[in-house]
Amino acid sequence: MPTPPLVSVVIPAYDAAAFLAEALASVLRQTWRNLEVIVVDDGSSDGTGALADELAAGDDRVRVVHQVNAGVSAARNAGIAVAQGEYLCFLDADDAFLPDKIERQLTFLLHHPECDLVYSDHYLGDDHLKPTFLNCRRPPPIPMQELLVYRNWFAVWSPLIRARLVAKVGKFDEGLRGSEDWDYWLRASKCGVFSYLPGAVGVYRTHPRQAHKDSRWMRGCMEAAIRKHFRPGSREWRAVRAAAAWCEAKQHWARRSYGRMIAQMVRCAWLARSHRTLRTVVELMDR
Repeated sequence: MPTPPLVSVVIPAYDAAAFLAEALASVLRQTWRNLEVIVVDDGSSDGTGALADELAAGDDRVRVVHQVNAGVSAARNAGIAVAQGEYLCFLDADDAFLPDKIERQLTFLLHHPECDLVYSDHYLGDDHLKPTFLNCRRPPPIPMQELLVYRNWFAVWSPLIRARLVAKVGKFDEGLRGSEDWDYWLRASKCGVFSYLPGAVGVYRTHPRQAHKDSRWMRGCMEAAIRKHFRPGSREWRAVRAAAAWCEAKQHWARRSYGRMIAQMVRCAWLARSHRTLRTVVELMDR
């Protein structure tokens, strides 16, 4: 019988001692058994590295890479560099896979050899990974490259990716401290075929330490990615700027800052320049 395909799972971990054991356990509990897990300790100061070594001692499928702190992109790149699987996926150290994530997505890829990456839905969870909301990522009827202009469409740990696509795309951009996954999918969509497989594959943990809760920092990261990919004044540049303005309008509405909300809505409409683009922005950013 042929050897079952090997799947590599890369877990970047920085000061994640409170969460790493749960993340790693969710991978080792996978119904697909032929896998390797690469935990990259990114210069942690809270004992994450020692914990990773201890957990690795209990299962020979786990390896640990230690490096000085260089950011999540560098940590993922370090994991990719030593990964040996035909397929690869990522998991942030504070999140978790559902038990059949790899088997379901791998089965899909085995039946669809033309597909390079398959992504799915995920749950939003509380601080204890209890699911609270299903985040459905079913794509609208527009090309993936266009969809990714407007927004990052799925979590970094949602897809399962063929190693051949990772080889084409190359490294995560270590100059981006955030929005690095959006940048990666934008590049991947230009050289690979994406597919959607319905059903949740993991749980995104919400907790106070998340960088995503710092809206100013997130805007700065998004700005860096926009400058990298979109020429000022182009149709794509106007579309992504319109989407960002709509997001800010929603944030101001939540804060009851209605004057600023209206200003951002006007900015969104001015940037969109067409009913089609404006309708697409509203539909996508409200999902």
